Order: sequence, then structure tokens, then C-alpha cells
Amino acid sequence: MDPKATNIVSAECLHFLRMAYRFISEEWSHAVREPIPDRGFEEAFRTMCVTKLQSWRISQIREMNLGQNLESASGILHEIDLVGIHESVSVAAELKNWTGTLPGKNEVVVFFAKLFDYFAANPSLMLHDFCPLFLSAMGFDESGLAACVGLGIHPMAPGLRPLPIVVDSAQRMDAEIRRGLNVGVELSERLADLWGVTEQLCRQVDVTWLSSRCGYLSETSIAVKAILCPDAIGLARTLREVNGLCDQLLGEFRIQMRLAKA
Repeated sequence: MDPKATNIVSAECLHFLRMAYRFISEEWSHAVREPIPDRGFEEAFRTMCVTKLQSWRISQIREMNLGQNLESASGILHEIDLVGIHESVSVAAELKNWTGTLPGKNEVVVFFAKLFDYFAANPSLMLHDFCPLFLSAMGFDESGLAACVGLGIHPMAPGLRPLPIVVDSAQRMDAEIRRGLNVGVELSERLADLWGVTEQLCRQVDVTWLSSRCGYLSETSIAVKAILCPDAIGLARTLREVNGLCDQLLGEFRIQMRLAKA
């Protein structure tokens, strides 16, 4: 797949991820804080999903059946913070708003294990796209971000876009140039640098995604492919790097667009 031509996730999945990133990067900072441990983070996100994702079915509070009345292989039900179901893709989101500490590898692995317990009992979940999302209001420690990358979970935090949104942002900047926005040689070269790193990262993490790791065999069986992520920490650092580059370029493109309209 060429990320310059098409995104690495479906349009519906990208729409969900973009709404979620707008929430974590803009809307949450203005939301009313509640006197509960997560300060109302989970409920504010759910309200945003219900309001803005009209074609999706959004799970209720303390969802225990993966939004579809499903049982797990272990026989033990697991709480999933939010499940969004569309006709072509499902998103399962873990939400953390911690103070004093950042989500690490243990929280990510537990989230993955909870999902896999449902996959093992419900092979039909593998018949359409399934997007695991870990949304943290305060960011990730190095091991937590690396675990997300290695397990094919989309990490999201303020200033940390998951890879599909980086691709989408780069595509949008390319589109502005094609529409005639004059950004100069230096800015064009930096966008090319962003594409170079982003395309390489897309190739490296593609094998870790759920669709590459698991597949439907029958009503009673799933296939699990043995996949190793040889440098998850390095890839996580690269993801932070492309986010920094993307932030800088988006800011400068917005300046150029305002000047062009003046």
C-alpha cells in the first residue's frame, strides 16, 4: 500500500481516529473536570463519540461484552472503556487519565490480552477491520509506547498522533501544494523528509497490526501468525519523531495558507 495514494486504514477508521485526536488535543483541555478519579475523561470522550459519530454504535459505560454481547474464551468478562462499531470496522479504546505516572507496557499488554480473550472465543471478529486504540491524556512512558507499536495498538495522546493521522496530515499538506499553495523550496523539502520517514515506518509496523497477526479460519478457529517486532523502542522513538516533524510542518502550512488568503 502506498500511503501517499491511500491511507493505511479505512476511511471510517480514520474518521474515528481524527475525532479522537481532536478530543485529546483540543476539546479535553476545555472540558469540565469532574470530582472522580479520571476527572470525567472517559465520559467526556464517550459523549463526544455519541454526538459526532452518528453512523457508529457506541458502547455504554462499563462495557463488558465488547459492545456485541460477546463472551470471552476464559469465561471472565473484561471491561473495555469504549467500543465503537461501524458496519465495516470496530474500534476498542482503552482510556487513561493518570496523574503522577504514565501508562507503561503492563497496561498496554493487559489491554491486548483482554481483547485477545474475546478474539479467541469469537473468530468472526476477524472478518472485518478491528482497530485497538490506547488513548492517554498524559502520554506514555517509553515502554508503554513501544508495547503499543509492537502489538499493533494505535497510541494517542496530546501531540502524539497514531500513524494513520500522520499519513492523513501529510496527504493534506500535499493536497494544498497541488491546489497551488506556494510554500517554497525549504518547506517542500521538509515535507519530503516527513514522507520519507513516515513511509519507512509504515512498512516496518505493517506486520505488527492485528490484521497481519490474526485471521479468521472458521466459526471455531482463528489463525495467529508468529510475528516479532525487532526494535519496538526504536520504532516508538521514530513515531515521536514524525509527530514532531508533522507538528512543525502543519503550523507552518497554516501560516502560509493564512498569508495566501490575506
